[in-house]
Amino acid sequence: MRSDLPRQFPAVLLALFCILFFFSGLVFIPRIGIQTDEAIFSSVLFDHPNQWFALSVFRKKFPLMVMSYLGTVKSALYWLVWKVWAPDVYSLRIPALLIGVASVPLFYCLLRRITGGRVALTASVLLCCDTSYVMTSTLDWGPVAIQHLSFLAGMYYTVRGIQDDRWRSLAAGAWWFGLGVWDKALMVWMLSAAVVAAAIVFHRDIKRILSLRRIMLVAVFFLLGALPLVIYNIRKPLETFRGNTAFSQEDLKIKMLQLPRTATGAAGFGWLVAEIWSLPAPQAPRTPLERVSVGIEKTVGLWRENWNWWALLAAVALTPVLAFTPYARPALFALLMMGIAWAEMLATRGAGGGTHHTVLLWPFPLMLIAIAAAWVTSKAGRWQTAALAAVTALLCVSGLLATNQQLANAIQYGTTGPWTDAHFELSRKLGASRANPIFLVDWGMLDNTRMLHKGRLPLWVASEPLMKDSPEQADWDNVRWYLRQENSIFASNTDDRQVFPNVNAKLKKMAAELGYRRVEEQTIRDAHGRPAFEVFRYVKQAPAGAP
Repeated sequence: MRSDLPRQFPAVLLALFCILFFFSGLVFIPRIGIQTDEAIFSSVLFDHPNQWFALSVFRKKFPLMVMSYLGTVKSALYWLVWKVWAPDVYSLRIPALLIGVASVPLFYCLLRRITGGRVALTASVLLCCDTSYVMTSTLDWGPVAIQHLSFLAGMYYTVRGIQDDRWRSLAAGAWWFGLGVWDKALMVWMLSAAVVAAAIVFHRDIKRILSLRRIMLVAVFFLLGALPLVIYNIRKPLETFRGNTAFSQEDLKIKMLQLPRTATGAAGFGWLVAEIWSLPAPQAPRTPLERVSVGIEKTVGLWRENWNWWALLAAVALTPVLAFTPYARPALFALLMMGIAWAEMLATRGAGGGTHHTVLLWPFPLMLIAIAAAWVTSKAGRWQTAALAAVTALLCVSGLLATNQQLANAIQYGTTGPWTDAHFELSRKLGASRANPIFLVDWGMLDNTRMLHKGRLPLWVASEPLMKDSPEQADWDNVRWYLRQENSIFASNTDDRQVFPNVNAKLKKMAAELGYRRVEEQTIRDAHGRPAFEVFRYVKQAPAGAP
């Protein structure tokens, strides 16, 4: 299936849309606060005293795992980045965004081999305008950027190795898959689904090159890519799988709703960017870019969703028809792989309920949409290229408008929850306080603050003794020790933003019973005036009746 487009046209168009992808993410970077999970990978870089798992080589520790299912691939990359660019919101997000951009030409090259240039270009252009893909690549709290890049690289080299019978390509594909599993073990969802789908759909192609030597080659290079994870699970027998593979039907309805919300790009409203009813009146735009964004919103009205979900449903409905077209096997492969991976997400306890999980199915929904669009528009005869371009343009515009709506909300109403831009001011306040120690009473302030200060602040997590309805003696002893530190300072979320229920009230109650009085330092507000954090101290109060 060869493309009838001019040879230079796809490369130029793809480059232009990759630039659009980059700037679509770039405009969000300074407007959204750093979520603590977004920076969790950096914990191993700044003298973290309790590294999850590290190997000692010549008396020097090399961290291999951040958590039982999260490796240090991203940590190693940013160790290099931060050698030349100090940690801040830009040095955190621009590398992740560039990784997301780099996945687009990989996706194009993969699809060109299995579907042809027409589908490859359509799907890649749609990917550059996909709201959820742009946002999760920019903020990368999953993390997902390296997951997408490594999975697409593994797919591309594997397909190339099978088609061209090249062992080097098979080895490269296996290594990329292994690297992705080390980066985050949740790649097992997509990898296992791809193996099963390929065995069903492409079994003849696989059987043609299958041999014991090639199986051993693939296994060796996969293990090389995933070697740190393998070492971890040998030292701590199968800890990754024992701790993260429990099955459950809890929150099944919420998980099922997350797929259409991710496809439409609407998942960020109310969680990432504030809703339009969160303030009495919107903040006026101040810069030319902000005026353009808000002006587009005023012109077209609220545009909270793109049309990709409805296009995906139409493509799935067309799959039985596509079975009698040249696109039969690629379409069936994409549908099977996504279906199996999504079923695994739904069945895994404690996973699959967030956009950062569901988006791991991407960019393959866009592959199926592009296949269906290419086949339908092929019936337009000599107008088929124009018809496909029109369909693609409509979907792209809907995606760009949905992304712009999130930007317009961020400009006018700000950010919310763990993404509040008030964290920038909190970080400055804590850095200037010269307090030692700094106690963090609630979740959401640790990894992001530590990263911005390169691990130099004496941060202590103080929430654990406050999370029980009936504190034990050890909890009282811990709180008493916190309060005795004369140069200490405390930081917490405001009562309406608490993540751990009632930790603020419990600290106040326990401190009062231990004879300490709270002294307010500052209430830190976001750029739109909403209280977000409280900074305070405790002092020993005089006994009742004392002069």
